[in-house]
Amino acid sequence: MSELNVAVVGCGGMGDVHLARWSEVSGARIAAVCDIDTVSATRAAAQFGAEAHTDWRALVDSAGLDIIDICTPPNLHRDIAIAALDRGLHVLCEKPLARTSAEAREMVGKAEENGRMLMTAFCHRFHPPVLFAKDLIENDDLGRIVMFRSRFSGSFPGIEGQWFSDPEISGGGALLDTGVHSIDLFRYLVGEVTSASGKSATVNPKLHVEDCAVATLQSEGGALGVVETSWSTPGGRNVLELYGTAGACIIDYESNQVRYKTADMAVWDTREIAGPDRFQCEILHFADAVRGLQPLLSSGHDGLRAIEIVEEILTTAT
Repeated sequence: MSELNVAVVGCGGMGDVHLARWSEVSGARIAAVCDIDTVSATRAAAQFGAEAHTDWRALVDSAGLDIIDICTPPNLHRDIAIAALDRGLHVLCEKPLARTSAEAREMVGKAEENGRMLMTAFCHRFHPPVLFAKDLIENDDLGRIVMFRSRFSGSFPGIEGQWFSDPEISGGGALLDTGVHSIDLFRYLVGEVTSASGKSATVNPKLHVEDCAVATLQSEGGALGVVETSWSTPGGRNVLELYGTAGACIIDYESNQVRYKTADMAVWDTREIAGPDRFQCEILHFADAVRGLQPLLSSGHDGLRAIEIVEEILTTAT
């Protein structure tokens, strides 16, 4: 395939992260950027030698693009993705894939209808320590996984003044914003979710969405999972724990260390897992998938399932 022409919509926050990683992809060119803020669009365009747009519709209609990378707030995901897919473009979309499962289902259907790739940006699937844990599982070093715990938590000062706290824009609170990563990791490492329930709370009185949630999941194989997420715990941690019938693996995101023990090990081992960061690996993978070099690892269906599971949890959460 000739050079991939990429357009990134949304130039702040995750848009900045994606733009930096796309600039490192051999055989790909950042052809255009778009942001409702003219200053942000102009800055990004100058930095990466791209065309600047402030109207995503005009960007999608422009000629010569192969990929649209959506890094906007969730209320725009569906409309941009459907327009891009109808133009025959491949789409990488930040999580959550949409505000609701109904919106996400439309996006997945449109990708299938047009024979184009729709990838949910579940970057944790590409985190080197997670890939190490995946290898342990696939090599049967941990035995059958029977318990899982994922906690992504911390403090989000000033969130009440940002779009994350507006359900019309975000679609929900901490569970949809951050918990989807944990839910996807359960599906990726353990198996499909057959039942889900949970509890949520709003600690910050200025919010109209939950900022803390705990959910329990069960897999087809009977494994149990706990998902913990919070925007309002300054002493929060970011950890992933897997416990199997033959061993265990614990990933500490702060230290980037993996602590693990298998059936043939007398004591626990601790190691640091090096490699490109998860965002670089994610974007390199999508470029390769578009080129037909490997199958897509994180699909639109994965994004849809995560939202469906969040919605199931929220029906029980009070």
